[in-house]
Amino acid sequence: MSTDPSATSVVGGFFLRVLLWLVPLLAAWYWAREWLSLPVAWVAEQAMRGFFSYWVTGSELEGTTQTLLTALEVRAPDGRVGELAPTANILSYAYGTPFAAALLLAVDRQGWWWKLPLAGLALIPFQATSVCFTWLMQVAVLAAPETAAQTGFDAWDMNFFAAGYQLGFLLLPTLMPVLIWFALDRRVVAALLIESALERDD
Repeated sequence: MSTDPSATSVVGGFFLRVLLWLVPLLAAWYWAREWLSLPVAWVAEQAMRGFFSYWVTGSELEGTTQTLLTALEVRAPDGRVGELAPTANILSYAYGTPFAAALLLAVDRQGWWWKLPLAGLALIPFQATSVCFTWLMQVAVLAAPETAAQTGFDAWDMNFFAAGYQLGFLLLPTLMPVLIWFALDRRVVAALLIESALERDD
């Protein structure tokens, strides 16, 4: 049995290092938020143009809020007709970038110069997917009475987009950084788990 009950466990020490790294990384990420939003915004717009070119006309990025420009007509309460412009805040889906960096730096700082940018690039498609599902939920679900005839979306599409929105908002931002960390640090993660198991047996 261990003779030092106050000693920090391997896993506990790892989570402490993650938190210590996460604080400055979140600050740096927030400081660079507008610049880091650019690639996510570009991928999200290109995806929507590719899949829904018959009603998507482009997008506008103001700070970290991206507005999808559409040709979908909606009627205001006063009777005026305008074009639907759903919005998404990229920050809501991009906090996985500093989280992934904190995981990588907390375990092994060797190779950080290529692992950190690679992790950031790998997260962009998933962050853009979350943005797209946020738009689609607004178009296909919230504005369904006015847009269904124009988009051709049916009940199955509405349920799919709603589920995608929930997945993109609740799961992808936290799950994907962990999976990417596993992929980039497999040996170190395995060593961490083994060391933790041996510690429990002491």
